[in-house]
Amino acid sequence: MDDWLTTEQAAVRLGVKRETLYAYVSRGLLHRALDADGRRSRFDPGEIDRLRQRHRSDGEFATLVSTRIARLTDEGLHVRGRDLVAEAALSTFEDAADRVWQAGAEERWPSVDDAGELLDDVQSRLSGHTPLMDRLRIGVALASATDPLRDDLSPAAVRTAGRRAVRMMVMSLQRRCSLQGDGVADVLWCRLARRRAGQRRRSALSRALVLLLEHGMASSTLGARVAASVRADPYSVITAGLGVLGGRLHGAASAPVHRLFAEAARSGGAARALGDAQRTLRSTPGFGHITLKRRDARCGALLEAVAGAWPTDQRLQTVLEVYNLAADRTDGIANVDFALGALTYLADMQPEAGEAIFAIARTVGWIAHALEEYHEEPLRFRFRARYVGD
Repeated sequence: MDDWLTTEQAAVRLGVKRETLYAYVSRGLLHRALDADGRRSRFDPGEIDRLRQRHRSDGEFATLVSTRIARLTDEGLHVRGRDLVAEAALSTFEDAADRVWQAGAEERWPSVDDAGELLDDVQSRLSGHTPLMDRLRIGVALASATDPLRDDLSPAAVRTAGRRAVRMMVMSLQRRCSLQGDGVADVLWCRLARRRAGQRRRSALSRALVLLLEHGMASSTLGARVAASVRADPYSVITAGLGVLGGRLHGAASAPVHRLFAEAARSGGAARALGDAQRTLRSTPGFGHITLKRRDARCGALLEAVAGAWPTDQRLQTVLEVYNLAADRTDGIANVDFALGALTYLADMQPEAGEAIFAIARTVGWIAHALEEYHEEPLRFRFRARYVGD
């Protein structure tokens, strides 16, 4: 590493401040190594030059947002300084959310409130085929409409709104089986799965919620922060995030994985089903990641929970057969959408259930970023357009 750049040299070559350089590191755009004494950072000059050229020539819109919430690398995801994979194995969704939000010990998650009756009335007017994401948006809208204190942007009030929105989103989904607990994961299970389940299977859903609650400056999170920068209320912040998440390249990526497993089981062959999916989608469902290049630690953690919850289910062999074949024949890494598709498939949920799980979980991250953005200068995301018309 004798020819590697010091922090000062790397910052000068990129034309940025030291703080911006380390923000690149936190986003996974750059990697750093430590000197033998472990005291100074060094940067690969080739990687620095590639990043500099990328920002000059590829037309990508890029912005840096300093954050204290999450640090994302190929080695793992740390949220508030804690390894999220370890957190998912030990914490309930509610406890993990409160830690991300830096909530006080006295704060509590609500049960169904007086908006529940209104939600039931709206649900009765919806078709049974109403998309799950539409139901979630309705839940957020009703939570907002029945909260006269929604414009209070103090941290405790924002956290209260976040908890209330999560509960209303879960309650907005149609009940499919009888309830076995009052935790978010327990209630969500009975809204998405057709049959009751033991604790291990509901814990797999809880682990999915924790693993998905935050992942750095994803597109939906940026949308949420833009809303927070103009001082939108927490429910509007969540709605902004949901709007971006609804894109098929973001929160809906687990549905094709679910359908791939179903087709492989129906046709009796992983290879044919995988080939058909690749031909249709021009990609391998559940493989590849725009930021992570070596591994997605969330995938392995969730697959472990899924395998432990359905150890004797014959369909698990279909999941593993598809995984092994795709891993052997695909350059990209298996991502968390692959594991989420496996969960919804084995739990007999509909393919779109993964998108609902993703949205409810990521609401925690959006609220965390809103809390952070409310302390920044307002209106700071005023982007400029370069007119290229006639």
